[in-house]
Amino acid sequence: RGTGRCGAAVRASIAENGGFWPLVPAAHYDGQGLTDEQIARIMDGSTPHPGATLTEPAVLTRPLGELPATYVKCLLAGAEPDDDVAGLLAGERRRQAEMDTGHWPMFSRPRELAQILLDAAGV
Repeated sequence: RGTGRCGAAVRASIAENGGFWPLVPAAHYDGQGLTDEQIARIMDGSTPHPGATLTEPAVLTRPLGELPATYVKCLLAGAEPDDDVAGLLAGERRRQAEMDTGHWPMFSRPRELAQILLDAAGV
């Protein structure tokens, strides 16, 4: 079994929390284009994230590069895509959409995100 691409600190946190990636504090959402009400809604509905989704590799039936994809880059979320993602974005069936929001556009810009997803699906 591989350890996935997450760092040692994330793996340790998962181990310390019974196999789950723990919830983050409300302050984690500051600067991401969310209102206090939206942050409260996220916090109220949050549950710990299953750690194996971060530590175990995905098994695909065909190469990832063959699948169409749209990468939604949330500009307030920070870092540029890593080299693996950037390589995938260079493929013929890939496109990138940018949103002037943080990592939670489903809360901060739901209509704009829905339109991006509808366009990607060809609807």
